[in-house]
Amino acid sequence: MNPIAVLSNIMLDVLRFFATFTSGNYGLAIILLTVAINLALYPLTLQSIVQMSALQRIQPKLKELQEKHKDKPDELQKKMMELYKNEKVNPFGGCLPLLLKIPFFLALFFALQSPEFKTLLTVAGANVGFLWMPSLAAPDPSIIMVCLIGITTYFSQVTMPAAQNSQTQMMTWAMPIFVAFISFSFPSGVQLYWVVSSAVAIAQQVYITRVRV
Repeated sequence: MNPIAVLSNIMLDVLRFFATFTSGNYGLAIILLTVAINLALYPLTLQSIVQMSALQRIQPKLKELQEKHKDKPDELQKKMMELYKNEKVNPFGGCLPLLLKIPFFLALFFALQSPEFKTLLTVAGANVGFLWMPSLAAPDPSIIMVCLIGITTYFSQVTMPAAQNSQTQMMTWAMPIFVAFISFSFPSGVQLYWVVSSAVAIAQQVYITRVRV
């Protein structure tokens, strides 16, 4: 069976489950689902931000090593690995939560474009849309959600611990614009998922960096 179809069917079943708590309002169901996914991934998010904060903390030492061994790449690599080990830092530890969110996003992306979801909305009747969005299965014609995607993506980046350099500063501005641009054609339900997921991520990152790190 097509793995995309499997993911889509699973997500539709999960959405139906959450819709039982919202009287068939699939907009609210998507919000509940998004919050549940982010809460389930919170332990990994916590570990990720802890690792990113630790990586940021050792940046001066990394720069010192890079300067000292700039003509000896093998020696530099060895010394960097030793530094990571001594400081208990995993340079790739900050990527895991993001990678784990991708399957959920893809599943929802395909589920909300499927004929089965459009059938669910037909059964839902008055809940075909949500707030100002006429249909969760079609893009938001007002582009309000697109703007919110860009804004929340920006703040989800600036609240994440990261080493400050020209490259990361450029990405801080470029990524929200890119994500907002590609989201124009996303169904409103997917746009809603992205905005809520980014908003929850911002809240978690602020909490972790101020209280837990």
